[in-house]
Amino acid sequence: MEVPTSMDLPGYSPSAPVPDYSSKPLPGEKCIQKTPRHPSYDHGDCSFTYQEHSMSLTLRGCREEDGVPAFGLCSTVHGEFEPINRDKIVSVVVKLEGRILLKGRSQTMAHVLFSKEHLLWKRSGSAESACPSLLPLTISFPATYRDAQNDRSLRLPPSVIIGRPRRAAVAYSLNIIVQKTKSALFSRKTREVRMSAHLCYRPRVRPPRPAPICFSGLKFCPDEWQEEIWAMSKGTSGGDRQALTAQCHFFLPSVRVFATGEAIPFHLSFFSSISFLRNVMSHISPQTDDVIAIEHPIHVFLLRQTTVHTKGSKTIHEEVIGTGAISPNPTTVVDAVYPDNPLTMSWDGELRCETPVEHTGFTTAALEVKDYMVLSLIVPPGPLKSIPPNLHHTIPIRLVTHPWIDRS
Repeated sequence: MEVPTSMDLPGYSPSAPVPDYSSKPLPGEKCIQKTPRHPSYDHGDCSFTYQEHSMSLTLRGCREEDGVPAFGLCSTVHGEFEPINRDKIVSVVVKLEGRILLKGRSQTMAHVLFSKEHLLWKRSGSAESACPSLLPLTISFPATYRDAQNDRSLRLPPSVIIGRPRRAAVAYSLNIIVQKTKSALFSRKTREVRMSAHLCYRPRVRPPRPAPICFSGLKFCPDEWQEEIWAMSKGTSGGDRQALTAQCHFFLPSVRVFATGEAIPFHLSFFSSISFLRNVMSHISPQTDDVIAIEHPIHVFLLRQTTVHTKGSKTIHEEVIGTGAISPNPTTVVDAVYPDNPLTMSWDGELRCETPVEHTGFTTAALEVKDYMVLSLIVPPGPLKSIPPNLHHTIPIRLVTHPWIDRS
């Protein structure tokens, strides 16, 4: 068989040069979406030293919140441990643990979220060397934990202390576990010595993008707004089969994640009739002011709902944390096909947190904290149990403690 030579190979034209790439658009180009790289987390520069049983534990490079070391998402705990009686030490373990504590009448129930251990030092089977005088330690918070009860992965909840509907807490701790030989002669048994440090876990959660400043209409910015349609009906008295109806079109920023220190803009349009409103008012309270109820039939407010689950039952506490301020805006009425309904109203407004919010909402098997935008008809803002089910509409949102930052 004839072996081909280099003269038998076909000729190739030179490759075109690789085009230049840039994160900034060139003339004629437009950036559709950009996800910036997250910068490294600011660990802080605080140090904390704990002493117990004549042993010393020092944590470095952390933030300080409420007098304790604070850590963020997936943060690593750095520090050193200084033992005593080093010749009697068999092993040293560091344990990072998260738990939910529920206070009962006679006892406190604990639910473990996660528990991870690292071996810092262990005596060899044949070695007689003493434990080092200084043991460096590093151990990291996980981003999620496993909810075994519902077989799902959930975000690690922040450190919180809750007083209602019952006393509960999400607590994190760092434990040093030292195994030592007993002082008795020829004794092979060991005893355990522990020291603990309370940690604060507070991830800095921000909205993925900023909310629009004011309502601009779906025609101009359709991706920035989400429409919620709330349809209502009420049977009339006297055996009339035809039900009175109403409909509310509520527009909120589509991001649905909002910083607690910033205003949340919204727009709502209401289509109904005076007969419908008067029918509703007659079933709520005879003392309701007709003029005020007809001029401002819809209330908008923020609600935080805290739920504690214990032994198949649950207790709920709801708190209004902000009420909406609205002003008439007839120029932005949404088109509606209601020729028989003479009442058409439209408002622009904004919501703000009026109660300090120290942590974001979260979900666990034992404890839940959720946030909602709530629309109520005629009935003023309050817990959902105080409003008839057909007279309120809830919209799940997420409130976070830090504002959006442009990292581009």
